[in-house]
Amino acid sequence: MQSQMICLDLRSDWHIGSGEEGGAYADALVLKDRSGLPYVPGKSLKGLFREAFEEANDNGWFGGFDASGTEIINVLFGQQGETLTTQGILHFSSAALSQAEQEFFTLNSDPAVTKHLYRVLQSTSINTQTGVAQNTSLRSIEVAVPMILLAEINVSLHLTDNEAVKEWPIAQWLTQCSRLILSLGAKRHRGLGQVMVAVTEGMVA
Repeated sequence: MQSQMICLDLRSDWHIGSGEEGGAYADALVLKDRSGLPYVPGKSLKGLFREAFEEANDNGWFGGFDASGTEIINVLFGQQGETLTTQGILHFSSAALSQAEQEFFTLNSDPAVTKHLYRVLQSTSINTQTGVAQNTSLRSIEVAVPMILLAEINVSLHLTDNEAVKEWPIAQWLTQCSRLILSLGAKRHRGLGQVMVAVTEGMVA
């Protein structure tokens, strides 16, 4: 199978947390690379796709190849347990802006340019009885604006002894299951991270 390209078309503000605080600027900051650009770690992408495959399996998508679907998911994504830990044959790169966009922001490293990739949202808890904001409940979160990010999936068949893998339509499954991914990151239940995901053959540009 050729490498597969993932296109994340983020349709709303989104937040992958860095675990750091921004002082008076924001309580929670977006994860950024060395150039100050937002990205989605490959580990997070892998988790999103695993969840999508598990949902697909619950609906019997892999019945023709594996009655339970468990072996397919474990081979593709690996497994962790007390007695057995495997890596999985799918490898996800981090999702980042296109090469041209990265070069643009790298050459224009002025914070006045990169700041347009982010904004701060504020929220507070309201007392339902009085309708007044509760003391010390104001919270602010840095978010990245809507954008398109690209990543790559590679397959390492040598990591499994399961000969049936050669007959699995992995590329087709990735394309189909990608449509089950509708959001990513934090605060998804509040409208952040709405995304359309597409998987196609080819190298990331």
